[in-house]
Amino acid sequence: MSPTPPGTGPLNPNLSGIDPNQMDAFITALSRAHASIGGQAEAIRTELRRVGVGAAALTPLKEIEDWAGSQVPRLRVRNELIRKRVPDWLPGWTAGLVPYDEAAVPFTSPEEARRAGAALSELYKRYVKETTGKVVTDELKERHRDLLARLLEHRDDADVAAAFFAGLGTAGTLALPRQIREFFEHGRSMSVSDEADSREAALGELSRMFAAATSASARVPGMAEVMDELERGGDAAARDALSWLVSEGRFPTAWLAAVGRDNAVIPMLNGSLTSETIALGTTARFLDALSADPAAARLAIGALSSDWAPGSPWPGRLPLALPKAELATVLARMDQFLARAEPRGNPAVFLRTRESFAQVLASASGVRDEQDGAHSEDAARFAFGVITAAPRFALTDAMRLRLAEIGGSYATEFAASAESLDPDSGRPSRFGRFDDELPGTNPAFRLSLTDAYHFLQTFADTNEHMEPFDRGMAALTQRLFAESVRVDKDRIAHPPPNGLQRETAVEQLFSRLGMVSGMQFAAMKVVRGTADVEDREGFEAFEQLLDKGMDSAMLLLPTAGGAPAAVGWMALSWAIKDGLGTALEPEARLPKVNSKELAQSRMVLHQIASGLLARGYTIKGAPVSFRPPTDPLIVDGEGRLRPFPEINRDPKKTEAFLRWLKDNGSIDSDADRRTFGKMVEGAALKSSGGHEQTEKILAAQDEKLRAILVGSD
Repeated sequence: MSPTPPGTGPLNPNLSGIDPNQMDAFITALSRAHASIGGQAEAIRTELRRVGVGAAALTPLKEIEDWAGSQVPRLRVRNELIRKRVPDWLPGWTAGLVPYDEAAVPFTSPEEARRAGAALSELYKRYVKETTGKVVTDELKERHRDLLARLLEHRDDADVAAAFFAGLGTAGTLALPRQIREFFEHGRSMSVSDEADSREAALGELSRMFAAATSASARVPGMAEVMDELERGGDAAARDALSWLVSEGRFPTAWLAAVGRDNAVIPMLNGSLTSETIALGTTARFLDALSADPAAARLAIGALSSDWAPGSPWPGRLPLALPKAELATVLARMDQFLARAEPRGNPAVFLRTRESFAQVLASASGVRDEQDGAHSEDAARFAFGVITAAPRFALTDAMRLRLAEIGGSYATEFAASAESLDPDSGRPSRFGRFDDELPGTNPAFRLSLTDAYHFLQTFADTNEHMEPFDRGMAALTQRLFAESVRVDKDRIAHPPPNGLQRETAVEQLFSRLGMVSGMQFAAMKVVRGTADVEDREGFEAFEQLLDKGMDSAMLLLPTAGGAPAAVGWMALSWAIKDGLGTALEPEARLPKVNSKELAQSRMVLHQIASGLLARGYTIKGAPVSFRPPTDPLIVDGEGRLRPFPEINRDPKKTEAFLRWLKDNGSIDSDADRRTFGKMVEGAALKSSGGHEQTEKILAAQDEKLRAILVGSD
């Protein structure tokens, strides 16, 4: 292959090229930066206003925010050009650098773009004036189609869009959604463009264009006034039009929060929202817009509560006629209003609105954009309100799933709050970080045992509804197991000088996991009303593992979780009961222990043992002894422990596995608790004991659970 001639290829200064994947990542990062700068600047501005200090010093920050907002849509335009050059491109496809012609970008300067936008608004106003009151002929419809197509071509160009909407004014802007609906409803059927081939698609494109325009409001005269007038609201028709304008785009957080607050949140709280408005889908669209911007959702709802953080930003005024309440009460009132609203027309629209509200709760809680164990304070505060309010919700299937997602996203807090013998577990839930002493956790709030138990009941009716919580617990288990093994390895290498042995981190972890599973299974029993749910569900999950030929490797699966990890959590967390003692003694047989329970118990032992081996627990030179597995019955050619399904099928392999654990101290009462076998046995016992202990404590508080456990009415 001959070398590339000088001045050619990607280093050629005359070459314009884009890597679609890298550009997508950059656009995402710049969009987040734009939202973050806007939110933080508004928080600072609010605080300065509170203390009577001018905000002139924030001008450079505002300029940066505006610049970032203006660049995002223009970068999207360039990436669209690349996608057209590579029609088969898909996200994640390694396209590399793709050349394109910068001259193909619609406008060379913001000034040119604004002139084009202003000209478009004049053309559109002239068309509306000339056709008002006339019968829609095919000729007029084609003319309207051409105007709309020309307009929506610039949906990502902020300066064109802002100049267009500013030229139309508030009334003309609000008329656009109705005019687009009429285009599709009257006359001959035709599409506006390939992207806008239906009413919903065209209105979505319009929303994207309006969102681009809002990012240029500070530099395009008239656009800020349009936004201010829209925020102040209007009649039902104006609210419906505005709901379409904000339905899909990305908007300034503070402005969107104010729009959502005034048009959806407050009307739900004070009862002024009408069934007719809900029936139009107006409320659902406002809620969808809020769920697309978690920070806006938190602002729109959270700032109406008495327990919202004093430093949280809030634009504008609060209605004096609406007294503040705890966030949990605010959320419960909103849910109760939607549940009581009288369906008018299509009942599915009312159900869809309740689904949108459930999406808002999940989004504002940080489910979509944050990670368990690392939530922002505002997201965690909102989630705390949702969790403590949820037992008062009128539950739908969609709400149950969203609540399970919130629970899975805050698995850390459930594990941290599950110390059932801690006196604090009986005290009221409280927001605020605390030292849980569980390695790898930094919980944002503490839940009382009762609140956690009642929350789990909101989605414990079916396995499908519980799955998001199971996935969250599986991911947490994997993460904390790795951290606990790291801590214990360090303790082995550096034993305490006084010789006192602490509870191992792995034992501590499995004790907490057992307590969470105890709460979860207790909730399942109460909700489903059956005493044998533990056996049935535990065995079903366990059999799924075996039927799929899966190794007991839940502790080693990717921490992102997934259906197999969720199944693994259910199997791992199932109470072992009498099976554990029997599992450790191959010759012993207790009448009340059946073969499934024995297999389940041994699977848990294998799970922990294989996880410890894989995480490197058995370090060289440790002060405690370890005998590696050598029997070919349980070790493959590469020296690795064979998968559990393979061992479980053969009684000789099962006995060899248990004997190996015994050789490592599993049933030796005098063995150091840090020895390998004792660690495996101790962790399994802690899990089982935590499960049973939590269930008994809850049964003492809950008559329904107690009746189910003892088999009485």
